[in-house]
Amino acid sequence: MSKYVLLSLAGTALGTSVCAQSVERLQTLGGTASIANDINDLGQIVGESTLPGDTISHATIWNNGVPTDLSAVDPSRNSVAWAVNNLGVAVGSSDLGQGLRTATMFESRGLIDVGAAAGSVNGSSVAWDINDSGRVAGQAAINPGFAKGFFWDPSNGGVAAGTLYQGGANFSINNAGVSVGHSFFFGDPDTATISMPDDRGGYLVGEIGPGGRSFSMARAISESGIIVGHTNGAGLGSGPGGEGGDWQAVIYEQDDRGGTSYIPLGRLDGLGISEANDVNEDGLVVGSGFDFSGSGIAPRAFAWKDGTMYELNDLLDARSEFVNLIQATGVNANGDIVGFGETTDGSIAGFVIRGFVPTPSTGTVLAAFGLIATRRRR
Repeated sequence: MSKYVLLSLAGTALGTSVCAQSVERLQTLGGTASIANDINDLGQIVGESTLPGDTISHATIWNNGVPTDLSAVDPSRNSVAWAVNNLGVAVGSSDLGQGLRTATMFESRGLIDVGAAAGSVNGSSVAWDINDSGRVAGQAAINPGFAKGFFWDPSNGGVAAGTLYQGGANFSINNAGVSVGHSFFFGDPDTATISMPDDRGGYLVGEIGPGGRSFSMARAISESGIIVGHTNGAGLGSGPGGEGGDWQAVIYEQDDRGGTSYIPLGRLDGLGISEANDVNEDGLVVGSGFDFSGSGIAPRAFAWKDGTMYELNDLLDARSEFVNLIQATGVNANGDIVGFGETTDGSIAGFVIRGFVPTPSTGTVLAAFGLIATRRRR
């Protein structure tokens, strides 16, 4: 299973109100656990699910709620699908043993070991996203040193690009080929970055996170260029998160001269940290809130729209199979939200909320309105 199953599950959900909508549980491949990571505009969902016996977890695609095993480079080991495009092609990674994993493309004709095809021979690789042209964005040790951002497609092969410093990753790519992610120097905080194709077959890369020793990442970019992630930059309060305090979910924006700014989206009640995982063209953002102070409060999923952060656990009632929605990981153009949570039987299960529509008159406005200026990107 992925790292998410290691999260503390103590506590119950608190927070704002949303209109009544069903939270559907995603079935497994025969085991007891599943996680949903992404959903395309056709409603196809990808993630991972355990096989009978719960010793192996495989990348999974759900069509109309029915799970299909996408297998793995080595079917006796684990795999996970992180993203799916609108053609139903998924990408993720497959375990190779000895702590290594390789970026993998899962399609109807079979698997492609993207890590090997891209020339990642020095360590692990992960395919984080794929656009409708089949361009894959991820991280790999294509060159010596730390894993860095890379792009790959079957026609052009792989290229290390998208990373400014020693290491980093490309987390999301849209159909225009614009990608976002992060870069870092060893021992320094992460910096949110953006990469865009130039007119010579390469990429222009720049910072979009706040300057100084701030911790920032860009996790997703929409087709129109809405970028979401998280940062602990100036103006976000004080706390244990370093300069600027605990980090929180943000929307990054760029002006015509290359300057950047961000809109803080707020935090859920009782949780000092928030992270945005995805955004659609309507500006519906999804993510999760955390607490690292040792309070024992469980992480909880949220949706954000037009200045209001909504507690998704407010959708649960006494009949629900879930006791806590932990993370909202993906959202499509229809407002369908996927993620995972803890169920009444103690399992971790993927969920889907179809056509999320918040009630305009409810919810707590937790975001600060207006843009907070940061330094220009390089």
